[in-house]
Amino acid sequence: MKTAEKKEKKLGILGVALMYVSAIMGAGFASGRETWQYFTVFGRDGYKGIIMIAFLFVAFGVTTSIIATRLKTAEMGRVIVPGNHPRLIAFIGYFVSLMLFGVLVTISAAGGAMLHQQFGINRLVGGAVIVFLVIITVIGGFGRISGVFRYIMPFLVAIEIILCFATIFGDLLPAEASAEPEPSVLAPTWYTAAPLYISYNIMGVIPIVSTSSMHAKSTKHAILGTALGGLFLALLAFLLTTSMSADPGFSQAMDMPMLGFSKRLGPVFNCLFMVVLFAAMYAAATSNFYAATTVIKNSPAKNIKIVLLAILGFLCGLIGFSNVIAYVFPIEGILGFFIIAMLIVNFFKTGGFGRKNVCTEAETGTVATGTGTTATEKGTTGTGTKTESESESESESESE
Repeated sequence: MKTAEKKEKKLGILGVALMYVSAIMGAGFASGRETWQYFTVFGRDGYKGIIMIAFLFVAFGVTTSIIATRLKTAEMGRVIVPGNHPRLIAFIGYFVSLMLFGVLVTISAAGGAMLHQQFGINRLVGGAVIVFLVIITVIGGFGRISGVFRYIMPFLVAIEIILCFATIFGDLLPAEASAEPEPSVLAPTWYTAAPLYISYNIMGVIPIVSTSSMHAKSTKHAILGTALGGLFLALLAFLLTTSMSADPGFSQAMDMPMLGFSKRLGPVFNCLFMVVLFAAMYAAATSNFYAATTVIKNSPAKNIKIVLLAILGFLCGLIGFSNVIAYVFPIEGILGFFIIAMLIVNFFKTGGFGRKNVCTEAETGTVATGTGTTATEKGTTGTGTKTESESESESESESE
């Protein structure tokens, strides 16, 4: 029975590509805020940045996929850290978990921004609703969250593309607000913004791409699917940039530019995009927060710790969505460069551009779990500690 289920879940090229897109297609990307802050704000130069990220999304995605398939593991620490260094692997696991916790902060802020922009509701409400739903889902374990955003994200992608074309070619209602375009002080030029954009996203990319690669039909499907996903992300960034260039002042003034454009297109577009975007926020926040909480050891107080951690994320999100995108993400991006450096070293250590298979007992899963298993869930962060959540994930075989 389980074998049959596993076979049914094998991913083809398109399946891997969509999972890659899902890793990035959160509130910041879907709302257009990230694309505006790191590309569109620079005018025509922003397209140069998009060309750069097209290459980097493909390059680092394929690099991650190759390492995962060679080492036969999706464990975060093993994919990132070159060699067998248990302490460093554990440290990287906790560090990446902290960064994944930052996703909850971002989406909590985004939920508040969306309802405030749409209905004028206090920003506390939207963030509180998102965090409440996340808490209820995460304390229910992996079985409750395993399939949530894999069904939501394709709809979001489709609606996003339709909205982009409608914004580019449609008739927009007059703008309600405008502001002078202003780059982030931490990403003041297109050639600094584009690498930072890739860098802070890499920590979300690695677990999803690794897991998808381990669940692909073959290594070829994994690598080609990852490359397609990277190109698809660049295409979406291009469409978003072109859309928001239709009214740069309006895009700057909006916390969530594409939500603002959907309102200018009419109530049908606006309502549809709002519902899908809110659902995508919930799915992405739940998945990433669950991943962050897998480092919490099993104890009677575990659920209490999860609740307190989620409340902390909500409080951090009160600094505002635009501020998170403009200041917190670039800081994460700077730290992400160290992850990228280790990933590149590990790529060459595991065979580089050759076809070397380095899957040996010394190099793979025994460090993570002591069983040689592949720890394929996104919630596995390479800490060397096997929690109840990880065991549940392995038994249900329902990772991304």
